Amino acid sequence: EKKVPKDEIQKSVTEMLSLVALKGFEKRSVNSLSGGQQQRVAIARALVNQPKVLLLDEPLSALDLKLRKDMQVELKNIQKATGITFIFVTHDQEEALSMSDTVVVMTEGHIQQIGTPPDIYNEPQNAFVADFIGESNILDGVMLEDYKVRFSGHTFQCLDKGFDPREAVDVVVRPEDVEITPPGQGTINGVVDSVIFKGMHYEITVLSGKNEMVIQTVHNARRGDRVGLRVDPENIHIMIAEDHTNLFFADVTPDFRLEYNGHRLDTSLTAIIPGSTRKQDGTLVDGSGDVLEPGRIRIQISLQPDDIEMTDDQEAGLVIGTISNLIYKGDHYSYIIHTELEQDFVVNDEFLWNMGDRVSLLMPVDKMKFILKRK
Repeated sequence: EKKVPKDEIQKSVTEMLSLVALKGFEKRSVNSLSGGQQQRVAIARALVNQPKVLLLDEPLSALDLKLRKDMQVELKNIQKATGITFIFVTHDQEEALSMSDTVVVMTEGHIQQIGTPPDIYNEPQNAFVADFIGESNILDGVMLEDYKVRFSGHTFQCLDKGFDPREAVDVVVRPEDVEITPPGQGTINGVVDSVIFKGMHYEITVLSGKNEMVIQTVHNARRGDRVGLRVDPENIHIMIAEDHTNLFFADVTPDFRLEYNGHRLDTSLTAIIPGSTRKQDGTLVDGSGDVLEPGRIRIQISLQPDDIEMTDDQEAGLVIGTISNLIYKGDHYSYIIHTELEQDFVVNDEFLWNMGDRVSLLMPVDKMKFILKRK
């Protein structure tokens, strides 16, 4: 506990109240203050001890929009006046971009990217950052060669190079960077599916086959209009696609059955271990004749996101989980399912599920690939 003389306390209190524009409010009851004034009092209390670093955890989340905007300006002014480092925790992307010198994007306790606001917005390092910061069209693509990428069924010129031929990539195109043209004058032709007026712009969704593109423009359109879409090379951002192959392990039971999460898998070890055979005495040997003991081996299984199905029938699948994240990829959703086994699975599905939905995962054995692992 700090021992501070009363006159010094009074001086510090006066300075802090002046800093947060509450000078003259010293005798006011807290209950008589507005929401914004109460927030300023809380900030003054935190600043009076002159900390080197101040942590603000969602400090503006309870305020209405106008007051939140006003307090953002106040906080920036206070930070500049004091020189104290502010660590500002927020789920509001616009707030993070407008208030920060440095942005740290995190999910599940892991840092996804650190950079300046323009870097984070214009050069996201992965699909999560691109989806979380601002609005984005995030699409599966393939780099055909340097400066040439294919996505949404069409080939585009871009500014990226150094990828392997036909390497899978994630393509990010911001809605404000897509230009609507007359039919046939863009790289993509499509049909306007929806138009929403957002005040400063229209948000227009265009369908081209199964692919969807969202555009933000000051120009209006009508549902059903046939249009072209053009994206300049500098507005196409390419990222290496993360390998979302689902890897997990099945146990070998004493009777040489394959089991995952208490479920028997409908296959035999001799079918999935090349060269293996069962002898008359019941033992299992590999192609070299070595005995494979159930307690000393496991089977690693790989399964692609397209090959897993989700159902709300909790008894149907091999494992149950909760949808913890989703990203729309133009013609499907990419879901992360956090399971009861504390393992995440990635599932691609064309249908929209909600965050937090409990789902059961159907994993067809005929789509699984198996690798023998010795303990």
